[in-house]
Amino acid sequence: MFPKWGWGTKVYLFMDGYYAHTYLYFAWASGICQAMCVSLLATNRVSAIIFPQRHSRMWTSTRLRVAIAIQFLPGLIAGLATFFNETQLYRNTKNGIIPRFKSEIFIAVLFGIAGAFLATVCIYLIMAYCYLLFMLRKSSNAIKNTQFAKSRAVIKKKEVKLFIMSSITVTIQMSILVLVIIYATSLLNFPLDKFYLFYNAISDLYAGINPYLLWIFSDSLRKHIYIRLGLKKKRRVPSSSVVTVN
Repeated sequence: MFPKWGWGTKVYLFMDGYYAHTYLYFAWASGICQAMCVSLLATNRVSAIIFPQRHSRMWTSTRLRVAIAIQFLPGLIAGLATFFNETQLYRNTKNGIIPRFKSEIFIAVLFGIAGAFLATVCIYLIMAYCYLLFMLRKSSNAIKNTQFAKSRAVIKKKEVKLFIMSSITVTIQMSILVLVIIYATSLLNFPLDKFYLFYNAISDLYAGINPYLLWIFSDSLRKHIYIRLGLKKKRRVPSSSVVTVN
């Protein structure tokens, strides 16, 4: 943001191509990494429904390292494409500098690939969360006995929470896709510096929204944090209620 605001422009002009390529690399690579992160979170939740017995083993040890690699490596590798085109620094209305590619064809191809990738992620997220909601609804409807009315109410509550969480996640992902489509198709007079401004803001929200959603909707996590902060005391099970089996 400093070069866009016109702060320290001499430094960025001195770095010239190094600054431009670094900026564009992280702008594009981080977007892919964020999309992969949200996709992996959805996959984690789906696998817990499909493989409840093997879920804990699937996401531990070396398999967890593979999941982390899937989250970062595709974006970091795909971002290398930004180094294969010449860049140029442009002045904006605030006398700041904006890096961009010289080739309009390359920009069009880049936005086309980004749009296709984001569309695929959106479709996957919608399908994954719809399946999760379907399975929760199925579990809730399977409980017909009045003795388990409380369990059914708990499942209904989880269903509503999951629907809200998934809707927020998918909405943010869709907003990024719409932003890319608007700029790529020139539907609106959207300058490049404004695009990167909105893109970075939405991407930051996109990257950090999941911990906040878990804080809001996860009762167990919120209870654990309150206990760690000393705001709530941990309940102890009376010794008389503990049953041991030899």
